[in-house]
Amino acid sequence: MDNEIFDIAIIGAGPAGLFAQFYAGLRELKTALIEATPRIGGQITALYPEKTILDVAGFLGISGRDLVNELKLQTDLVDSKTFLNSEVTNLKKIASHFEIEINHHASFLAKSVIIASGNGSFSPRKIDVPGSSEAEQSGMLTYLLPGLSEVADKDFAVVGGGNTAVDYAVELIDHDCHVSLIHRRDNFRAMESSVTKLKNSRRTNFLTPMKITGLSPKKEKLEIELQSVPDGAVKRVSVDRLIGGFGFTASSRTINQWEEFPEQFNQGFLTNEAQMTSIAGIFAIGDASSYPGKSDLIATAFGEAPTAINQTVNYFDPDRGGPQHSTSLNKKEVFKHDRIKSRYNS
Repeated sequence: MDNEIFDIAIIGAGPAGLFAQFYAGLRELKTALIEATPRIGGQITALYPEKTILDVAGFLGISGRDLVNELKLQTDLVDSKTFLNSEVTNLKKIASHFEIEINHHASFLAKSVIIASGNGSFSPRKIDVPGSSEAEQSGMLTYLLPGLSEVADKDFAVVGGGNTAVDYAVELIDHDCHVSLIHRRDNFRAMESSVTKLKNSRRTNFLTPMKITGLSPKKEKLEIELQSVPDGAVKRVSVDRLIGGFGFTASSRTINQWEEFPEQFNQGFLTNEAQMTSIAGIFAIGDASSYPGKSDLIATAFGEAPTAINQTVNYFDPDRGGPQHSTSLNKKEVFKHDRIKSRYNS
């Protein structure tokens, strides 16, 4: 990487970063996509590969895994470089460029930077009751959806009242599983249509308002001890597996050590209408970007990516002009695969 100068360095290969990489290719920009983990896809690949995503225009519903695969096909069409297992350990300004340090030793220069790394690394909010460690060790307590081949004819319990828990439950009933949804309140903080779907399904059993007070793995079943929140009455149910759906906590310890560290707002970097942060030349999109009224949706991130790419060009090359509409692009020059060239120029 040393001595290479890129037009744009995109930090993070989740959906926002992948689409930004593709759009940068449409504008024929020399681009580096940098991902700290061994795989692209970000949080979706790590946490929600089987989740059905409903907020992407043009898809009635697409799994997280399939969405990442489609994005990868897009990025394969353009000339760009992707660096996996490459954590950005420092970011600093040198004259008119940014120096991006990788894994504390290698580095390269970029004219602009787009942060698309979400909220950093993440870990599940765990259930902490007697027996939870033993249940997790046995595999009967998990915090992610299992592969679809593992769910047939199984009884699940999901605990939580937000989008994570409700999305897990919906995905399971969609694959013919019976689900007991445990929540300490009667009301849920999730998408209304998803809650309605669960309420209308005969495969859903609502255990509310109740909280888990103990777990006991018993051979092939997990016994869950529940306590009624209003009166303290105790109830026990047995399931094949319990999934914790309290969501995830994020950590950005490495990012916090960068020499160039933009101003923060809520859980992300404060950005303006151009997706630029408080540091000129550094932009943020997706969950890494934050501003009043922001909706943290994949659809929002996809809209922010072209804005950020176009504004990076205005930043480092204001005389270049553009952007063109995609229908005006010379596909023969932009796309690198012969089959794509022939498709668009037949």
